[in-house]
Amino acid sequence: MNDLDQKIQAALRRDQPADLLGSEPNLAEEILIAFRGRQRWQSSLLIILNLAIFAALVFAVVRFDGSAEVTAQLRWGGLALVLLLMITMLKIWFWLEMSTNRVLREVKRVELLLLSRPEK
Repeated sequence: MNDLDQKIQAALRRDQPADLLGSEPNLAEEILIAFRGRQRWQSSLLIILNLAIFAALVFAVVRFDGSAEVTAQLRWGGLALVLLLMITMLKIWFWLEMSTNRVLREVKRVELLLLSRPEK
């Protein structure tokens, strides 16, 4: 954290009580918040899709291991690679949603602090 961030936090703590700032949620709470928000149906669909793709990935890896021909191994290995990339992309999307929720929470905190300031 740089000097400017420390000055801003010190000014906020000096001006407002700590209960208005709230506390930062941990990782488990952030994941649960993603399932409570406006986008909860997308998060639920994402988890279901991720589990289905993971099951297909396990199936492809088992078939890859059981194949005797090189062409079959290449097909199952390629499918496994594509499925692994899909899982990775879906997880990155989910982390970006959590990051968006974090930014929105900070903007709401700033709005709250601005509204709670006495007018001069």
